[in-house]
Amino acid sequence: MKRVLYIYIIPAVCAFVAGFIIYEALLNSDFVNNKIKLEIILDAKQQGKLQLFVEDNNAFKANIVSNAEIIATVKEYHLEVEIPKSDMPGRMRIDPGFTSGEWKFRQITLKGFNRNIVFNAASIFQKFKPANDIKTFRLDNDGIYVISNGQDPYFISTFSLQKYLKILNEKPFIYPFPFTLCLCVAFFVFYLVRKKLILQIDTVITSNHFILFSFLLLLALPIIWMTLFPKPPIGENRKLKEKPVFNFSTILDYPKQFNKYFEDNFGFKKPLATFNSYYKLKLFHTSSKPDLVAVGKNSWLFSTDETTVGDYQNSILFTEVELKTIKYNLEEAYNWYDAKDIHFFVMLFPLKSNIYPENLPNSIKRKRANSKLIQVRDYMAKNSFVKIIDVTDEMLSVKPRAAVFYEHDIHMNFNGGYLAYYKLMNEMQKFNPDLKPEPLFKFNRLFMHKHDADLSRFLSLEDILLNDQWKERQKQKLKFTEVEPPAYDVGATIQPTVHTQIRNSKLPKAVVYRDSYFNLMYPYFSDKFSDCIYIWSKDMSVYVINTAKPDYVVYEMLESSIDKLLEDNPPGMRKNK
Repeated sequence: MKRVLYIYIIPAVCAFVAGFIIYEALLNSDFVNNKIKLEIILDAKQQGKLQLFVEDNNAFKANIVSNAEIIATVKEYHLEVEIPKSDMPGRMRIDPGFTSGEWKFRQITLKGFNRNIVFNAASIFQKFKPANDIKTFRLDNDGIYVISNGQDPYFISTFSLQKYLKILNEKPFIYPFPFTLCLCVAFFVFYLVRKKLILQIDTVITSNHFILFSFLLLLALPIIWMTLFPKPPIGENRKLKEKPVFNFSTILDYPKQFNKYFEDNFGFKKPLATFNSYYKLKLFHTSSKPDLVAVGKNSWLFSTDETTVGDYQNSILFTEVELKTIKYNLEEAYNWYDAKDIHFFVMLFPLKSNIYPENLPNSIKRKRANSKLIQVRDYMAKNSFVKIIDVTDEMLSVKPRAAVFYEHDIHMNFNGGYLAYYKLMNEMQKFNPDLKPEPLFKFNRLFMHKHDADLSRFLSLEDILLNDQWKERQKQKLKFTEVEPPAYDVGATIQPTVHTQIRNSKLPKAVVYRDSYFNLMYPYFSDKFSDCIYIWSKDMSVYVINTAKPDYVVYEMLESSIDKLLEDNPPGMRKNK
């Protein structure tokens, strides 16, 4: 039995493992096709840049795009671009250039891993429709003749990419070249291991061998698990790094990219992280990720990620010059909206650390009680006609009776959300009595245990440190419904645009620039407007306002983003200083 184990079984296992690892590595290299691509054959009469957008969740977004250069005066030029990834892929949009020009599109091919979808001239004419600055889009023998007369020409597919993904993602059972290469490697490993073990047949196996083997298996188990069962860890609130594709042109960057993938997808990462965080929290009352989360007094958690909460210690205040700049920018925006008979409201939310400083850990000291939000609010109240809507004072007065922030989350709870809704609507009803806020007695109060606390999730403790708070729901059925949002190109957005409507209503229309803090106000606010567009962005858009034609605009942000007010307003809203 020992002879069979040493001469056949162990060499065979080693050969299989070596061959399998190399085969998987080759499948993730540029030896095989690892990307779904779009190939376009065209004639171009000028130089330019072609862009390919893929619709994501019914909207074309500026960050879901691939680019390719068009060389001037080239006939039957082959362009190949990767199809950008999107969570919910829809239609494709092809932008042939930024300026006026002429092109002849002969063939468009969706290139999959194993099969292709080909659109000839007739199919292109049938499956794609011109839009915006396309002047001519006609079938011309063996191609589609396209002329643009503006800076933003494009044509859009009438079909969804989702329709073809199953075919495009279909992979061959075996890739011949990688398989042949790995088979040769496997035979070579089998030979070497067999030759080495033949010399060890007479070696006596002791308990030390089993201990060593168990230890090596324990070290290798997470890697084996993530290879055989590549499922993303539960509880992550972000898109994890994907396994990078090895490419000889980017060979120097490959180790760094693979290391990021390995850290994100390490086997048993979630239970190991939970054990580590729970051990540190209970025994040492400290955080396993102090760069993201601090454990405060009374089991409160606070974010220490400066990208999320900014200057949470109130270390730096605005200078007089900066305050004047903010005043100028807000008054400029206010006057621009006012000229269009639009009521403009600026709403800033305080940080959790400025409402509950007594629960901060002793290691975190606020430099001063005054914050940039309070500074801007008071300065504008004294020197400007633009009012800052802030609920800091209301939250401080209510918190002895009811919590206004979650203990294990950066967000305010529904008590805080109602205070913000009530104050905003009180300001709005000065211009329209129909916008009077609903009183608190019209809401049912439900106690809920929610496993979505973001700070707990950072520590992998979302199933242990819950959001236990009262939630308020309106007793009467809400009147609004969500509808498909317009396809606004408004730059960088965190989440898709939301559009609500109340059919056959004479209530006013609104546009809200917001972040996650407005989620708690969203259902009550939407019930007061016939049409409301929610854009998750800090950048106001002249195009959106001119298209939606709202009666009210709300510009809401968290205190950590307040430096955004120092930036110029968008083109079209600015005037010469």
